[in-house]
Amino acid sequence: MLANATGSPLRRSPLLVCILIVLVTQSYFLFKYNVQATTRFYPSGDPATAGGPETTSTVIVTRTAILGPSGTSAVLQQPTRTPIRGAPLHDIVLSIKTGATVIHARVPIQLLTFVPNFPNTLIYSDLKTKLGDWEVADALARVSADVAGGTLKYWRTMQELHSQNAGLSDSAGKMGDLKEGWSLDKFKNIPILIESYQKYPHASYYLFIDGDTSLISSNWWPYLLDLTKTHDPLHSPIYWGSLALLNDMPFGHGGSGYLINQAAMRKLIPEGKTFDEAFLGDLERNYTKLASHSCCGDLVLGRAMTDRAGVTVKHKWPFYQGETWWSIPYHESNFCNPLGTMHHVLPEDMQEIWDFEQAMLRKTGNDRWRPAGWTEHHEQGLVEWKFSDMPREAKKMDVSTYKYILFRDMYDWFIAPRLPKEPTKEANEDWGNSAVRVGWDNLSWREDELNKDKTKGDDVEQWKKDAITSEKNCRLACEKHQKDCIQWYFRNGICGLSPKFNYGHRLRNDGTYREWRNLGVSGWIPSRIEAKIKEWRSKCPGQVI
Repeated sequence: MLANATGSPLRRSPLLVCILIVLVTQSYFLFKYNVQATTRFYPSGDPATAGGPETTSTVIVTRTAILGPSGTSAVLQQPTRTPIRGAPLHDIVLSIKTGATVIHARVPIQLLTFVPNFPNTLIYSDLKTKLGDWEVADALARVSADVAGGTLKYWRTMQELHSQNAGLSDSAGKMGDLKEGWSLDKFKNIPILIESYQKYPHASYYLFIDGDTSLISSNWWPYLLDLTKTHDPLHSPIYWGSLALLNDMPFGHGGSGYLINQAAMRKLIPEGKTFDEAFLGDLERNYTKLASHSCCGDLVLGRAMTDRAGVTVKHKWPFYQGETWWSIPYHESNFCNPLGTMHHVLPEDMQEIWDFEQAMLRKTGNDRWRPAGWTEHHEQGLVEWKFSDMPREAKKMDVSTYKYILFRDMYDWFIAPRLPKEPTKEANEDWGNSAVRVGWDNLSWREDELNKDKTKGDDVEQWKKDAITSEKNCRLACEKHQKDCIQWYFRNGICGLSPKFNYGHRLRNDGTYREWRNLGVSGWIPSRIEAKIKEWRSKCPGQVI
């Protein structure tokens, strides 16, 4: 029997009809934007790179409510982007060294970006604490106070402040005396190595970095696969990094990161001694004494590896990189190489590097890459992947075809959109063939710095003497007297000339034009840079971004 229309609840309640219309309309738009919500992603927010990778945003409805007597709807929406997480690197221990005065400024962004790709990560500071759910160990807890002497006074002060819940920062957020914190840093490397080995005594690799080090995590899988084929991690010792020298002592630069495998660890801490506290205490005391009279902990560790383990660091730059994207000198020596680490990375730079890697993975399709023999059990973490016991098909895998992230890609993503394309033209300035920025340091002086000391003597060419007297003469030294020079930098009495490309950074954010100019003027020669980039790119043709 059909319902009587005149008796319908909808006819009797116009308010109910209005509510239904609002709900239907709301549902339509929710469906529409959940399906179609996409955003165009630009590196560093720069529209100059339009046409770059697209990424889908998910619209999450966090609350739906009907507010007020009018029945107005309020829907809160939050665009999100799910990060790409490649195959987790189970068999490498990542140890991060930092200090209590800087840990909250540096390490959180590491934990949000590349660290989840390294399930076996340890964090060491000079204070036992927590960072969210992460336990932070005190690297100095096992240091012999009688050997370290008065240097540990600042450490004891921090322990006392922490125990009294007094905090390490003042009301302005200033974090302690960084120089005092740095004096503690040199005692940490050996204890961190010992504890990392004790916690994961059967890992194939141990990677040590600082709190301002960033990793291109996706490059580490093919890198370690290839390394394992030539150096069995159980029998062929390696200690690799960016080699530094002090008083003819070679060591792996800590900020660039250094890699030690299981075989090298066993050379330093023989089998059966992993938990022998008498042996480990003697090791620690010897190198705490050395640290007391040394500049830095990575030097002390290098000495231990050389003297006790008989394993000297191998220079593996540019994969282990001591610069960040804006301070890297791009050149034919690195342009076509993959990179694994970067150093002196500010938190905002670390975010940009992570965004860059995410975009690259989507562009190259490496977001779906897995090593041969990888199973669902590995994916879920139920079974850990062992480099020392790889499946047969993984050992035969040709990683030369892997689309590594190269310095070339860093240049294309970060530098090309920001680089001046034409020479600077100003009515009252003669900048010749150079594109110029005032109050900017493009680090040209790192390659060839002309100054008063270097231009003394009758045998020094006149153009070099002139170069340190004015911006114009410094520019002419680059444009006319050094054919391979592609950029220059001038500051009172200093002229830097470089055949490598470096973007550099602003020297100051405020002040007058004259004040900026006194800080330094940087110039690039666009025509020469274009020719050089073309030459370097010919060895690794293509452009991903």
